Amino acid sequence: MKEDIMFYRALTPEQQDLVDRTLIRQSYRKGQLVHRHGDSCVGIIYVRTGRLAFSIISEEGREITISRAEPGMTCVLSAACVFRGLTMESSIVAEVPTEVSVLPAPVLAQLMQENKDVDRLVYKLAAQRFSMVVQTLERVLFFSLERRLALFLREECARRRGPTFAATHEQIARYIGSSREVVTRALNQLAGRGIVSLGRGTVTVLDPDTLDDLAE
Repeated sequence: MKEDIMFYRALTPEQQDLVDRTLIRQSYRKGQLVHRHGDSCVGIIYVRTGRLAFSIISEEGREITISRAEPGMTCVLSAACVFRGLTMESSIVAEVPTEVSVLPAPVLAQLMQENKDVDRLVYKLAAQRFSMVVQTLERVLFFSLERRLALFLREECARRRGPTFAATHEQIARYIGSSREVVTRALNQLAGRGIVSLGRGTVTVLDPDTLDDLAE
Protein backbone atom coordinates (compact mmCIF):
# COMPACT_ATOMS: atom_id res chain seq x y z
CA MET A 1 0.00 0.00 0.00
CA LYS A 2 2.87 2.38 0.76
CA GLU A 3 3.89 2.31 -2.91
CA ASP A 4 0.44 3.72 -3.77
CA ILE A 5 1.18 6.89 -1.83
CA MET A 6 1.37 9.54 -4.52
CA PHE A 7 4.68 10.98 -3.34
CA TYR A 8 6.39 7.80 -2.07
CA ARG A 9 8.79 7.53 -5.02
CA ALA A 10 9.78 11.17 -4.56
CA LEU A 11 11.02 10.51 -1.01
CA THR A 12 14.59 9.96 0.06
CA PRO A 13 15.41 6.53 1.53
CA GLU A 14 15.31 8.06 5.01
CA GLN A 15 11.90 9.60 4.35
CA GLN A 16 10.57 6.33 2.93
CA ASP A 17 11.71 4.61 6.10
CA LEU A 18 9.82 7.22 8.14
CA VAL A 19 6.63 6.50 6.17
CA ASP A 20 7.14 2.74 6.54
CA ARG A 21 7.42 3.10 10.32
CA THR A 22 4.54 5.50 10.88
CA LEU A 23 1.86 4.38 8.42
CA ILE A 24 -1.12 3.16 10.45
CA ARG A 25 -3.74 0.64 9.34
CA GLN A 26 -7.28 1.13 10.65
CA SER A 27 -10.74 -0.35 10.10
CA TYR A 28 -14.15 1.34 10.33
CA ARG A 29 -17.63 -0.14 10.44
CA LYS A 30 -20.43 1.06 8.18
CA GLY A 31 -21.63 4.51 9.26
CA GLN A 32 -18.72 5.11 11.63
CA LEU A 33 -17.39 8.65 11.91
CA VAL A 34 -13.77 8.72 10.75
CA HIS A 35 -13.09 12.39 11.35
CA ARG A 36 -14.91 15.63 12.13
CA HIS A 37 -13.44 19.11 11.75
CA GLY A 38 -12.24 20.32 15.14
CA ASP A 39 -11.13 16.87 16.28
CA SER A 40 -7.45 16.04 16.48
CA CYS A 41 -5.92 16.10 13.02
CA VAL A 42 -5.82 12.72 11.30
CA GLY A 43 -3.46 13.00 8.35
CA ILE A 44 -3.74 11.66 4.83
CA ILE A 45 -6.01 8.63 4.48
CA TYR A 46 -5.48 5.97 1.80
CA VAL A 47 -8.49 3.73 1.22
CA ARG A 48 -7.62 0.03 1.00
CA THR A 49 -11.16 -1.40 0.88
CA GLY A 50 -14.62 0.10 1.25
CA ARG A 51 -15.64 3.72 0.75
CA LEU A 52 -15.38 7.02 2.62
CA ALA A 53 -17.64 10.05 2.18
CA PHE A 54 -16.38 13.60 2.78
CA SER A 55 -19.11 16.11 3.71
CA ILE A 56 -19.23 19.78 4.60
CA ILE A 57 -21.62 20.94 7.31
CA SER A 58 -23.56 24.23 7.50
CA GLU A 59 -24.12 26.18 10.72
CA GLU A 60 -27.64 24.68 10.81
CA GLY A 61 -26.20 21.17 10.71
CA ARG A 62 -27.12 20.45 7.08
CA GLU A 63 -24.64 18.14 5.36
CA ILE A 64 -23.63 17.98 1.71
CA THR A 65 -21.41 15.13 0.54
CA ILE A 66 -18.67 16.60 -1.63
CA SER A 67 -16.62 13.59 -2.60
CA ARG A 68 -16.08 9.91 -1.92
CA ALA A 69 -12.86 7.94 -1.74
CA GLU A 70 -12.84 4.32 -2.88
CA PRO A 71 -10.09 1.66 -2.93
CA GLY A 72 -6.83 3.08 -4.24
CA MET A 73 -7.93 6.68 -3.67
CA THR A 74 -6.55 9.28 -1.27
CA CYS A 75 -8.51 11.48 1.13
CA VAL A 76 -6.26 14.50 1.60
CA LEU A 77 -8.90 16.69 3.25
CA SER A 78 -8.54 14.58 6.39
CA ALA A 79 -5.23 16.44 6.79
CA ALA A 80 -6.93 19.84 6.68
CA CYS A 81 -5.01 21.04 9.74
CA VAL A 82 -1.85 21.00 7.63
CA PHE A 83 -3.35 23.65 5.32
CA ARG A 84 -3.41 27.06 6.93
CA GLY A 85 -6.63 29.03 6.82
CA LEU A 86 -8.94 26.05 6.22
CA THR A 87 -11.87 26.46 8.63
CA MET A 88 -14.86 24.77 6.98
CA GLU A 89 -16.91 22.39 9.11
CA SER A 90 -16.58 18.92 7.67
CA SER A 91 -16.82 15.23 8.42
CA ILE A 92 -15.62 11.93 6.96
CA VAL A 93 -17.79 8.82 7.37
CA ALA A 94 -17.33 5.21 6.29
CA GLU A 95 -20.26 4.48 3.98
CA VAL A 96 -19.49 0.74 4.06
CA PRO A 97 -17.05 -1.37 6.11
CA THR A 98 -13.72 0.23 5.24
CA GLU A 99 -10.03 -0.40 5.78
CA VAL A 100 -7.55 2.44 5.41
CA SER A 101 -3.92 3.32 5.88
CA VAL A 102 -3.22 6.66 7.56
CA LEU A 103 -0.10 8.79 7.34
CA PRO A 104 -0.26 10.88 10.54
CA ALA A 105 -0.47 14.64 10.16
CA PRO A 106 2.84 15.42 11.95
CA VAL A 107 4.68 13.08 9.59
CA LEU A 108 2.98 14.63 6.57
CA ALA A 109 3.84 18.13 7.78
CA GLN A 110 7.47 17.12 8.24
CA LEU A 111 7.68 15.61 4.76
CA MET A 112 6.04 18.68 3.18
CA GLN A 113 8.58 20.92 4.90
CA GLU A 114 11.58 18.80 3.96
CA ASN A 115 10.62 17.75 0.43
CA LYS A 116 9.29 20.25 -2.11
CA ASP A 117 7.93 17.45 -4.31
CA VAL A 118 5.75 16.24 -1.44
CA ASP A 119 4.55 19.78 -0.78
CA ARG A 120 3.69 20.30 -4.45
CA LEU A 121 1.89 16.98 -4.89
CA VAL A 122 -0.16 17.30 -1.71
CA TYR A 123 -1.31 20.81 -2.56
CA LYS A 124 -2.10 19.70 -6.12
CA LEU A 125 -4.34 16.92 -4.81
CA ALA A 126 -5.94 19.27 -2.28
CA ALA A 127 -6.72 21.73 -5.08
CA GLN A 128 -8.39 18.96 -7.07
CA ARG A 129 -10.53 18.00 -4.08
CA PHE A 130 -11.52 21.60 -3.40
CA SER A 131 -12.62 21.96 -7.01
CA MET A 132 -15.20 19.30 -6.17
CA VAL A 133 -16.42 21.51 -3.32
CA VAL A 134 -16.89 24.42 -5.73
CA GLN A 135 -18.61 22.23 -8.33
CA THR A 136 -21.03 20.82 -5.76
CA LEU A 137 -21.87 24.26 -4.37
CA GLU A 138 -22.45 25.57 -7.90
CA ARG A 139 -24.94 22.78 -8.50
CA VAL A 140 -26.77 23.47 -5.24
CA LEU A 141 -26.93 27.20 -5.94
CA PHE A 142 -27.73 27.23 -9.65
CA PHE A 143 -29.22 23.87 -10.71
CA SER A 144 -32.78 22.76 -10.16
CA LEU A 145 -33.42 19.83 -7.85
CA GLU A 146 -34.51 17.67 -10.78
CA ARG A 147 -31.29 18.37 -12.65
CA ARG A 148 -29.11 17.73 -9.58
CA LEU A 149 -30.90 14.45 -8.98
CA ALA A 150 -30.58 13.39 -12.63
CA LEU A 151 -26.87 14.23 -12.61
CA PHE A 152 -26.33 12.22 -9.46
CA LEU A 153 -28.20 9.20 -10.80
CA ARG A 154 -26.27 9.29 -14.07
CA GLU A 155 -22.92 9.69 -12.37
CA GLU A 156 -23.69 6.96 -9.84
CA CYS A 157 -24.58 4.50 -12.61
CA ALA A 158 -21.27 5.29 -14.28
CA ARG A 159 -19.43 4.88 -10.97
CA ARG A 160 -21.09 1.51 -10.28
CA ARG A 161 -20.90 0.44 -13.94
CA GLY A 162 -24.53 -0.62 -14.01
CA PRO A 163 -28.10 0.70 -13.83
CA THR A 164 -28.72 -0.42 -10.23
CA PHE A 165 -26.99 0.85 -7.12
CA ALA A 166 -27.57 0.94 -3.38
CA ALA A 167 -28.29 4.28 -1.73
CA THR A 168 -30.79 5.48 0.83
CA HIS A 169 -32.88 8.58 0.22
CA GLU A 170 -31.03 10.20 3.13
CA GLN A 171 -27.69 9.57 1.42
CA ILE A 172 -28.93 10.90 -1.92
CA ALA A 173 -30.20 14.02 -0.15
CA ARG A 174 -26.70 14.64 1.23
CA TYR A 175 -25.16 14.03 -2.17
CA ILE A 176 -27.32 16.65 -3.92
CA GLY A 177 -27.83 19.16 -1.10
CA SER A 178 -31.49 18.62 -0.30
CA SER A 179 -33.70 16.96 2.32
CA ARG A 180 -34.78 13.34 2.48
CA GLU A 181 -38.46 14.23 2.13
CA VAL A 182 -37.87 16.29 -1.00
CA VAL A 183 -35.68 13.61 -2.55
CA THR A 184 -38.29 10.94 -1.83
CA ARG A 185 -40.95 12.96 -3.65
CA ALA A 186 -38.64 13.60 -6.61
CA LEU A 187 -37.68 9.93 -6.90
CA ASN A 188 -41.31 8.87 -6.74
CA GLN A 189 -42.07 11.30 -9.57
CA LEU A 190 -39.29 9.81 -11.69
CA ALA A 191 -40.56 6.34 -10.87
CA GLY A 192 -44.06 7.36 -11.89
CA ARG A 193 -42.69 8.46 -15.27
CA GLY A 194 -40.90 5.13 -15.73
CA ILE A 195 -37.43 6.68 -15.58
CA VAL A 196 -36.35 4.77 -12.46
CA SER A 197 -37.61 1.98 -10.27
CA LEU A 198 -37.15 2.03 -6.51
CA GLY A 199 -36.35 -0.89 -4.23
CA ARG A 200 -35.51 -1.16 -0.57
CA GLY A 201 -32.37 0.96 -0.40
CA THR A 202 -31.74 0.69 -4.15
CA VAL A 203 -32.39 2.69 -7.31
CA THR A 204 -32.49 1.29 -10.85
CA VAL A 205 -32.32 3.58 -13.87
CA LEU A 206 -34.74 2.30 -16.52
CA ASP A 207 -34.59 5.14 -19.04
CA PRO A 208 -31.06 6.55 -19.27
CA ASP A 209 -31.86 8.64 -22.36
CA THR A 210 -34.56 10.64 -20.58
CA LEU A 211 -32.30 10.92 -17.56
CA ASP A 212 -29.61 12.42 -19.80
CA ASP A 213 -32.14 14.98 -21.06
CA LEU A 214 -33.00 15.97 -17.48
CA ALA A 215 -29.33 16.29 -16.58
CA GLU A 216 -28.52 18.68 -19.44
